Amino acid sequence: MQLLYLRYLASCPVEEIQCVTQTRRRVRCSAKGLGPGALRGVWSLVPVSAQRGQLALPSDVMAVYNLTALPYQEQLRWRSQRCLQHDATPTAGDLAVADWETFDPLRHHEHIHARLPAHRRRPGFAPRQARL
Repeated sequence: MQLLYLRYLASCPVEEIQCVTQTRRRVRCSAKGLGPGALRGVWSLVPVSAQRGQLALPSDVMAVYNLTALPYQEQLRWRSQRCLQHDATPTAGDLAVADWETFDPLRHHEHIHARLPAHRRRPGFAPRQARL
């Protein structure tokens, strides 16, 4: 995932990222994908960048869920791992720590994929609702 011009590795797929906030019932918020309509990033292929003297070929690319086109405040919400409802309530406490880990191409090489996922979200794409 790329947000605030940095790359992060989440502990689960993007659509399963869970809000870290404690609800009024003193349990963790169950909002997945950080709330309905929150998945507004775009999958894209970007160069694998080396940091701090690491070796990487400039032609190597990797698939990244890119959120850098979102407004700054929205990117902060993603990094703090709060759903839309709890981001609007800054007094709500966190029950868990955000799952982000700074992406390192050498340590996380098994997560580098040179193809976009088949289920990637396209701009303007809205999945069909199941009919009852």
